[in-house]
Amino acid sequence: MKELSIGLVINPIAGVGAALAWKGTDDIQKAWKAIDDGMPQPIWNIVSRALTSIPKNISINWILASNYPIDLPQENKIILSNFQKYTNSETTHQLVKELTNHDLDLILFAGGDGTASDVAKFSKQIPIMGIPSGVKIYSPCFLHKPEDLGSFLQNWEGETYNEDLLDLDLNNVSKNIDLTQITTSALIPITQKKQLGKISWSNNDTHTHRLIAERISEDKLLENSTILIGPGSTMKTIFEHLGHETTLLGVDIIQNNEIIIKDANFKDILGVTITGIWVSPIGNQGHVFGRGNRQIPASTINQLPNSQILIFSTLEKIRNTQFLYVDTGDPELDKKLQGYFPIITGYHEEIMRKIL
Repeated sequence: MKELSIGLVINPIAGVGAALAWKGTDDIQKAWKAIDDGMPQPIWNIVSRALTSIPKNISINWILASNYPIDLPQENKIILSNFQKYTNSETTHQLVKELTNHDLDLILFAGGDGTASDVAKFSKQIPIMGIPSGVKIYSPCFLHKPEDLGSFLQNWEGETYNEDLLDLDLNNVSKNIDLTQITTSALIPITQKKQLGKISWSNNDTHTHRLIAERISEDKLLENSTILIGPGSTMKTIFEHLGHETTLLGVDIIQNNEIIIKDANFKDILGVTITGIWVSPIGNQGHVFGRGNRQIPASTINQLPNSQILIFSTLEKIRNTQFLYVDTGDPELDKKLQGYFPIITGYHEEIMRKIL
């Protein structure tokens, strides 16, 4: 039987901003107010999905930063402090410091890019791995999806490497520029279950974007339809050629070739009958759903046949993205989406990629 000692720290507000179409959950007071006003905390379901994937032939000595409301074997659990509801970065720093006083094989955390940086600052000698729970999730220290935790722990032999962590450069968002910035570095496990870091590709391939726009126009794909347009510079530039100003980091809804909702949130999308979803994978990572577009309800995706989900990319971007991934929040939907999808890369030009 494999034995591991794992420290666990959870950011209870992680992902709260996703359904509300926030670009992150960095405004802590705003997030806690939303929770107090009745906004659900997605973190507990996400962590539960991860923990239930762990096979029984792994014996884990858990060192919990707090007595979180989750199910773990009581006999293998040590709790370091009482759960504090209104946590912040300083709280996380203190909890991680306490975890590093123990002989751990790994610090497992649940959160987003901000949480990753908070954990990494005080865990330089212990490798870290993230259960993806935030809005953006650009750093290369996260599992592809929560259900990958069990397989990762089963097969990981302790190999690690140092890697830079990333987060959205908020100074450039107001300029409609989607760039990441390095926040810190961390010791990260070597495993195929871990996502790569986001790479921002050059958006100067005007010729390709124009050709894709021509195809959309000539095939009248925006007529008699209600399309949900995903975020990213690829989609934004394509629609600029179509005469529309879409949201760089948000989700828009276009009905009969007119934008009816900009920067739509979860409730906005549920209030409209969507006939198609158009997205672009995150550069280098390959995530189609679950990174930067978590406001898209799994039920909306599930009601559409795969043929009504169109994926767009430049050749430069997709050549460096050999596989695609989804993390919709619904494991059964993730399975439904597995398989080959055509990626539109030009004027009636496509390349196939597999969603794993």
